[in-house]
Amino acid sequence: MGIYWKRTSEVYPDGGYHETDWMAFDPDVRFPRTFPLTGDEPIGGVHLVRGGLESGQWKWSMTASLPGPPYASPTNGVEADKVEAGRKVIACYRHYLSTRPEQYPREGA
Repeated sequence: MGIYWKRTSEVYPDGGYHETDWMAFDPDVRFPRTFPLTGDEPIGGVHLVRGGLESGQWKWSMTASLPGPPYASPTNGVEADKVEAGRKVIACYRHYLSTRPEQYPREGA
């Protein structure tokens, strides 16, 4: 299926998230965790900065965290548009997975 995006407010309807907040999900993996997650794995997100020096730009962050050596590349940043910020999340995530000593395919994927 591949990575897809949802508004954060759709994922957490009571969270008070703005309509310009988005989350990325990877349906093809299942990461180990103490409390199993139902649904697809969240891997990061983007949101429009509203205020301050970066106002009008898009903040991105890759939030996946797995066992293995420390990840030395940046896992967040700011871009001029939403599409490029989304590309940064996905590129960072894919590179991050390539550095992990183990892969985590979802059963049946």
